Amino acid sequence: MRLPTSVDLDSVRGGMRAAVPVVLGYVAIGFAAGAVGAAEGLSPLEILALSLLLFAGSAQFVFADLYAGPPSALISAIFLINFRHFLYSASLSQKLRKLPLWARFAAGAQLTDETFSVASALLKTPPTRARWMLSLNITSYSAWCMGNLAGAVAAGGIEFAGAEFALSAMFAALLMMQISGARKAPKLTAALIAAAVMLTLELTRPHPLNLLAATAVSATLCLLFFGGDGAAAELKDGDNSG
Repeated sequence: MRLPTSVDLDSVRGGMRAAVPVVLGYVAIGFAAGAVGAAEGLSPLEILALSLLLFAGSAQFVFADLYAGPPSALISAIFLINFRHFLYSASLSQKLRKLPLWARFAAGAQLTDETFSVASALLKTPPTRARWMLSLNITSYSAWCMGNLAGAVAAGGIEFAGAEFALSAMFAALLMMQISGARKAPKLTAALIAAAVMLTLELTRPHPLNLLAATAVSATLCLLFFGGDGAAAELKDGDNSG
């Protein structure tokens, strides 16, 4: 068996460092998810198992509300909420195309909004090894599960104020990572279009699927306007992923 080299360890440490903003958000939001699950009657062990198996923040909050109802409603709701991950996987697959199949599967299985955003911002060229991406995912995954367990254990009478702002702040920080840099026009345009479409839809007719519609519209328009310029700009720099 080949022992890890200093380059391998640097990649692992780099993935852990990249996960720091995600970890800070996941500890807070995971705590809130664990507390909500406990309030709905789930035991700490059940909440930990749910976070280990589901690993989807919004879906976990939905599960706490719907698990006592018809299974079809629960499955349908979680599927629709997480359908956006098909788009994430399709986009990130171009940057992970040099990895073996098992590594791509492992990366996709733990992909979230936040890890997708971090990987999209920091992966410049397709890596040939999976250590950085897996380290990013596993660090974030561990923080989420531990946050859930802590919230479940400490849920008795504790009100965790500010969790909703922590989620918004985390996404704001990740958005700034996405739109910074010399070639920020396509990403900034996509963010502004998505925000405008989302606001219009919510003011006109609020619906859980509005987020998907806003994402699809902004992505399509930016593809028509910018073509592959944004992707080409990202792939011309050196690989900092290890």
